[in-house]
Amino acid sequence: MPYVVVLLLVIQLVAMDLIYLALCLAILIATAFARNRNGRLYLMALTSWVMSEIATNIFPPPWSSAGYVLFYPLIFVAIPALFEIEQAGQLIRLLDGSVLVLGTSAIFSAVLLRSFQSDFLHLLYPVCDIIILIAVLVAFARRPINSRSLLVLLGFLVYSATDFAYLIAVNNEKYQSNSVLNYGWLIGFALITLSQYRRGIKSEQFPPISIFYLSISVIGSALILAAIALNMFQLPKMVIGPALATLFTSFFRMALALMQSEKHLASENLAKIDDLTGLPNRRRFISEVENFQNGSILLMDLDGFKPVNDNYGHQTGDEILRQVASRFLKAIPEQSLLARLGGDEFAVLTHGGYEEAMELAMALRATLSYPFNIDGAVIRVDVSIGFVSNDGKSDLMSRADTAMYKAKQARVGVWAGGT
Repeated sequence: MPYVVVLLLVIQLVAMDLIYLALCLAILIATAFARNRNGRLYLMALTSWVMSEIATNIFPPPWSSAGYVLFYPLIFVAIPALFEIEQAGQLIRLLDGSVLVLGTSAIFSAVLLRSFQSDFLHLLYPVCDIIILIAVLVAFARRPINSRSLLVLLGFLVYSATDFAYLIAVNNEKYQSNSVLNYGWLIGFALITLSQYRRGIKSEQFPPISIFYLSISVIGSALILAAIALNMFQLPKMVIGPALATLFTSFFRMALALMQSEKHLASENLAKIDDLTGLPNRRRFISEVENFQNGSILLMDLDGFKPVNDNYGHQTGDEILRQVASRFLKAIPEQSLLARLGGDEFAVLTHGGYEEAMELAMALRATLSYPFNIDGAVIRVDVSIGFVSNDGKSDLMSRADTAMYKAKQARVGVWAGGT
């Protein structure tokens, strides 16, 4: 019995056009030798297509068409490699390209295929051809023109033209197996395979796509889905696929962009936080001062802090700074900003005039009136505060710094800077 099956398979293969079969295998072998240049995706796509060509004469549909269906997603993913487009680290741009290609394909498919009446598979192929062809045209238009890219473009044009000619012949019931038309597909693949032996321009990133074109793709896809749902214009149901894929891809792209934006914002916020105390750092404080409108700036420098590091070590000194920050936070009013500028220097940005600033300065000093108890050691520190009220001039920080050092030198605790 197995011998009978093998014999039948041999008879069916012989019944095929042996020249056509030999050319299929020759193109496949040539592509395999070029796989180090183009990657394996194109080779996998071509292998899938050739296997279906052979299976068509052996197995009944739809099993014999499985390779044709698998061919399209594989060749779609292989297009960047065929044009030697750098893909690393640019997922957003690749998603933008997918939105543009899928959305434009849905629009063109709805317009071009309205008059075709055929079964699912024979309508699936031209829709996929339009998707692939638009993807190739987008990649070709946004890359420097060279012999490699021209061969890839020409190969896909020949392949797509053959597919459309095949659809028309099937639609008019004029297609015959072993037709000369079949060689159009092989010519297209031969051109693409030949391109892989040509030197191109490598490692060039895909340029960004205008939001205008992306918007047209998304809006067009949404309108097509609405028209199909309302049974308008008798659009082919097959375009639901690329239209839905456009919307899903655009939503995924938007979600990814939001995630990246949140990560970027979080990293920016971390860059403005003091690691030791968790307070805003100098960078954050200076950025707030630049937009400061009304109120006062208080600069504070701890008195007696250096001996703490000398006598008890930096670990104890760090704990003192953390506890000082905690006490200061309890003293400042709401909507005020407390920051650690570095070392034992702190600053407060608060609303209010002279009297409010003076009261706040006294309250901050009072938080240090009782000692710190660190590992059994009783430690006292004090603070010198200089403050200035905002008068619209650009030297607020400089004048507050001068006032702080005057308070330290005069040992009066608080010094109000002149206006």
